[in-house]
Amino acid sequence: MNAGRTGLTIVLLGGLAAGPAFAQGGAAAPPAAPSAAPSASNAAASAAETDDAFMTGLRRIGVMGGEVVQCATDADRQKPIADAMALSNQIALHFGLTAAFNFIGAVGYGAGKPFDKSGCAEANAGWNDIRNKYLK
Repeated sequence: MNAGRTGLTIVLLGGLAAGPAFAQGGAAAPPAAPSAAPSASNAAASAAETDDAFMTGLRRIGVMGGEVVQCATDADRQKPIADAMALSNQIALHFGLTAAFNFIGAVGYGAGKPFDKSGCAEANAGWNDIRNKYLK
C-alpha cells in the first residue's frame, strides 16, 4: 500500500471521531461478488468493503462533506460538490465502487438532513483538512 493510500485509510478508519458533523448514516451495502481472478486492487477493494469500521468512517466523512454543501452559499455550492465527487473517484479507484457509493450516498444524506448551522466552522475545517490532503 503506498503512502497516500495508507494516509487515506487511516483518516477514513478514524472517521474524524469528534463533533456534530459525524452523524451515523445508513447501513453499509453488501460486499460485491468476488471476481474469478482477484487482482491486488480487487483484494484491497474487497477488504475495504467488508470492514465495517472503514465504511462507517467513509460515511461520517461523507456526511461532513454534505454538511459543508449546506453551509456554502448558493454561489459557492458547486465547489464542495465537485470536491466530493473527486474524492469519490479516488475512493472508487483505491477501495472499490461499494466504498465510493457509501461515501457519496452519505454526502447526499449530509446535504439534505436537518443541520445546526452553528457546526459549519467545524465541518468546513474538517472538510478542508480532507480536501488539502487528498485533492491537492
